[in-house]
Amino acid sequence: MSALSEPAARAAAPSPAAPSSTLAAGWRAQALAALEEGRIAEAHEWLRQALAETTELEWLNDLAVLSHQLDRAGDADALLRAALAIDPARDDAAENLAALAEAAPADARWRGSRTLGGPDPGMYERAFPGMPRPDIISEHTSRYAYALSLVGGRHVLDLGCGTGYGSEMLSWSAASVRGFDLWQPGAGEHPSWPGVSELNYGHDLCTQPLPRAEIAVMFEVIEHLPDAPRALTIAFGAVGEIVGSFPNPVYHGSWMNQYHVNDWPLEQFERELERAAVASGRFAGVELTHHHQALRSPLLTPGRDPESSYWVVHARGVAA
Repeated sequence: MSALSEPAARAAAPSPAAPSSTLAAGWRAQALAALEEGRIAEAHEWLRQALAETTELEWLNDLAVLSHQLDRAGDADALLRAALAIDPARDDAAENLAALAEAAPADARWRGSRTLGGPDPGMYERAFPGMPRPDIISEHTSRYAYALSLVGGRHVLDLGCGTGYGSEMLSWSAASVRGFDLWQPGAGEHPSWPGVSELNYGHDLCTQPLPRAEIAVMFEVIEHLPDAPRALTIAFGAVGEIVGSFPNPVYHGSWMNQYHVNDWPLEQFERELERAAVASGRFAGVELTHHHQALRSPLLTPGRDPESSYWVVHARGVAA
């Protein structure tokens, strides 16, 4: 950010405001008249001119500088954007806005990407911090919160980690967390978290091997995989336990979500977990612990419920 500009840094006598105020009031009246007749663009331009005539934009810029120095980056950003909305030609505000973005921590910059959730803003492919659907992120984080009690002091794989918010949560109690996802983040989109060991992108869970660990989580990914049985087999080849979730296709199937390719009922989800454990060559079967989430609820309830909205199953391999 630049230093305070000289005119605002020194005390100055106020200049007469009456002529400008009178002119701006006329422009505001023009804006209101245009608005009543539905001429929105014209109303916007009249009102922008009125604000440019009456607002000390240099002071607005300087207030942004002071806000940044007080660690109020959000206020600084809003003030600079307001100055540029009133006068897009202000170089001082544009330069300070660019400097503010450059000074932001890396984990704050990537969260500003407009494509974190995938190419379709109407149907998110990935959950991400700050997404406009708090109901979705609350459902997802509840599953990771449940897993925290299972991963304490252990080495964990987060399979289908997406933007890594869940990997970060797991790191709060796990010894280590390694995330894997097919997604290839674009420029400026690569997530950064303080607690995660590593996030591996461009990794195909259906074909590529995984490092050994103690437990894996697979939340909201199995329904996306073109060869989910193979992916589960590879996972059981690396870990002894999988905590996985699966959406009830009655509510969340491929008929309404273009990114879902597996429409399994709960019985098939259970069968696929057991078959994969056996196919890995390491286990004779699995022991299952069930939780479920009701429709539009983030709460996990213990027990098996084939009619519920989401199922969360902890599958533990039984030694051969």
